[in-house]
Amino acid sequence: MTRTTLFSAIALAAAALAAMPDAEARRAQPGHRFVGSVEAQLRSNDNVSIARSSGEQFDFADGDEFEREDDEDDEDEGDDDFEDDDGFDDLLDLDFSEEDLAIDDALDEDGDGLDDLLDPDAVERVDSESRFTAKLALGHRYTFADGRTTWTNGLRLATDRHAQRDDLDKFNWAATTGLGFASNNGRHAFRPALSYVVLDKRVAGKFSSTAVVSLDYSYRASRRTSLGVTYNYQDKDITSPAAPDARIDTLSFSASFAASANDIVKLEFAPKVEVSTQFTRNTDAWGWEIAYTRRLPWDMTAGLGYRFDSVDYKNLVPGRKDDHRVIGAQLARSFGRRFVAELGLESSERNSNLPGRDARNDSVYLGGTWKF
Repeated sequence: MTRTTLFSAIALAAAALAAMPDAEARRAQPGHRFVGSVEAQLRSNDNVSIARSSGEQFDFADGDEFEREDDEDDEDEGDDDFEDDDGFDDLLDLDFSEEDLAIDDALDEDGDGLDDLLDPDAVERVDSESRFTAKLALGHRYTFADGRTTWTNGLRLATDRHAQRDDLDKFNWAATTGLGFASNNGRHAFRPALSYVVLDKRVAGKFSSTAVVSLDYSYRASRRTSLGVTYNYQDKDITSPAAPDARIDTLSFSASFAASANDIVKLEFAPKVEVSTQFTRNTDAWGWEIAYTRRLPWDMTAGLGYRFDSVDYKNLVPGRKDDHRVIGAQLARSFGRRFVAELGLESSERNSNLPGRDARNDSVYLGGTWKF
């Protein structure tokens, strides 16, 4: 997949938005709006080398999504949608996993003089570890007088602290800004955005920075079905001279379907191309995810998710290909419209064509989010 192909796909989506007729007026109230959220999570991992990052979670539906499906009067739907928007929904793959940190910062962790990615005899470090994550997100949206054009800004602060391995502790901050254009009937929306993300490691200071261009198109096909496509271009700069910088292109296709008043299914498919300054680390990747959420009594929801990712290191000799699978389950309860508590478990595994590279991780997490 080439960068030209990715740009062409997003251009076609934008053209479709401009060509669609507007059947009825649906406009948000002009003016400023501010939102925010505070999130905390405690997660255990029995193999931190392939642990999911704090930004990698299944896209389970929350209680508000079900309420909107049942709401007969949806004239104010645009404002309701922003109630849950922390300004970062369109940023993909910006949070490093623990495995990414190990690959980028310790190319020769076993000390034998060979890049671990190239060395089939490299021994990976396996640690059980617990991680505490705290996040603060602030969002601002200004709606122009036409009611269809918006300007959105976001700021996110996130920190991870580990019980034993200080080298994995990190602090993220990210800022994003972008415009939004919606059709009169509210079915189509196009949102370009610019973002900047910084990752600091506790033991090494600033570790990497990433500039992101994001183009997002969404289409509300019916009251029950929504479709979307997002293109992200990332320029990642890593301060460590031994670690490779990279340019990353990601194209994500998504769909959300309310099978009934109490059941929502979400699908996503995302190919990704990474071109590294270190030739041997160029990768082609793709993945897909399905997340099913069921609304339960007592303001509770239950979710089941499955994700598959395949990463092909194109220029290695011998070649390397890793397949990642994640299965997750979550139980959440809403306390009013502003606070949600979550309990979940995930099981992930990596299968590689190289010997000694298979791995497995099981984790349990407990967390909560307060919106204001």
